[in-house]
Amino acid sequence: MVSVIATPVATAKAFSPGHITGIVIKPVERSDYLHAGSKGAGFSIDRGITTVVEVFEHQTPNYQISINSKVVDANVSKWIVENYLGFLHRPYHIKIKHESNIPIGFGLGSSGAGALSLSYALNEALDTKLSKYKVAQIAHHAEIACKTGLGTVIAEFSGGFEIRTSIGAPGVGFIEKINLKDYKAVVLCIAPLSTKFFLRDHVSLANQLGEKMLERLKVSRDIDEFLSMSFQFADNLGLTQRRCKEPLKSLKSHGIKAGVALFGETIFTIVPSDRVNYAKQCLKSFEGALIVCNIDNTGARVLR
Repeated sequence: MVSVIATPVATAKAFSPGHITGIVIKPVERSDYLHAGSKGAGFSIDRGITTVVEVFEHQTPNYQISINSKVVDANVSKWIVENYLGFLHRPYHIKIKHESNIPIGFGLGSSGAGALSLSYALNEALDTKLSKYKVAQIAHHAEIACKTGLGTVIAEFSGGFEIRTSIGAPGVGFIEKINLKDYKAVVLCIAPLSTKFFLRDHVSLANQLGEKMLERLKVSRDIDEFLSMSFQFADNLGLTQRRCKEPLKSLKSHGIKAGVALFGETIFTIVPSDRVNYAKQCLKSFEGALIVCNIDNTGARVLR
């Protein structure tokens, strides 16, 4: 650990929304990271990760990373900051502070949000003058290199309710974005699941189903149909059982459609604002963190 007592020569703050995926198909890993990724559908939420970067004069280049004030060895963040150090012509000590208001590992896109907010903040603080697409592509590359995701970054970069219709990094892959107004997400985070495990062993089972769903969703662009498809997709993967079974049953019995976040034991629904309390009542007796949030239609950004 490096102790730095000095005034930073530059600071920057950036935010990336979290994201929930309801349908994911054809994760493709390629040596050309720009054309690697996944198709699917999901939505960004107004909770996520805020990252502050402080830059200090120093004799040798180094950095320190913390998440919610705890110093950590975060592989994705390390990959990104070491990439940015390659752009510099003088040494700095860089202090990176991630603040997360979403549970990590529950299918809420925390890894992608951390990567995106860090890349945005580093570009601003170090004045590297990269385009917004290049900034996001670095985050996308980091997720692929560290095997923590394949499509989350482009979704969080865009924001909103989105259909990822072609594979690739931001600026390469294509998204159909549907802004949702007067809707809120109600989310019950029960337990985490390993993204690496599912990316390796499970998603191929549902590719054919997912392709058909995306084609239908591109036509309807309907949130209720998305929720129905998300449940069917998760059920096909065996994710609607165990601890998810009873919360889903409770929502269904009250006429509320819901899905399971990919990948976590996390239940989600999207309802009109006047139905939020009704959805909460259906879930309040179950174990887990109950979150109510807005849809983030803006995507990742620097906070001035």
